[in-house]
Amino acid sequence: MPSEPLSAHAAVPASLSLNELRRLFQDLSAPAPAMRAGFYQARFIGPWWLRWSGPVGVALGGLPGWQGKRFLSPDCATNVLARRGVQTECLHMQCSEGPSSMDGRPSVLLHYGAQAPRPWRWVRDELRTLDASHLLGMTVIDRPGLRGQAFPFLLERQA
Repeated sequence: MPSEPLSAHAAVPASLSLNELRRLFQDLSAPAPAMRAGFYQARFIGPWWLRWSGPVGVALGGLPGWQGKRFLSPDCATNVLARRGVQTECLHMQCSEGPSSMDGRPSVLLHYGAQAPRPWRWVRDELRTLDASHLLGMTVIDRPGLRGQAFPFLLERQA
């Protein structure tokens, strides 16, 4: 199956299978605190159906126009949305280092907390470093029928 690179800096084809992306994630390390600063543009990756449904699912979950994540500090991040041509910040997350639910190895965990609106209170993003400009993320949803699943996305640091 032909695939295209995500950028000149990332050697990850956008259309890798979920299993290939999970294996790649397992080979990566947790981002250092210095990587958790600034704005990262998001891109949905994986099979075509996930690249197509990812933006729809995020919008239905309350984050229409999701652009990515801004790290306010190594311990706090927020989502960035584009609405009517203006970027806004929405739904803060706490960042911590801890074991991945996928393999138990160290990851940066982004969690919204029990007081967050549905479905975000059940969502946790796990991040690992792909290279100096890219983080590979896996969204894990703690709900029956979705436990054990992970939905990949790429974050690319912007200047």
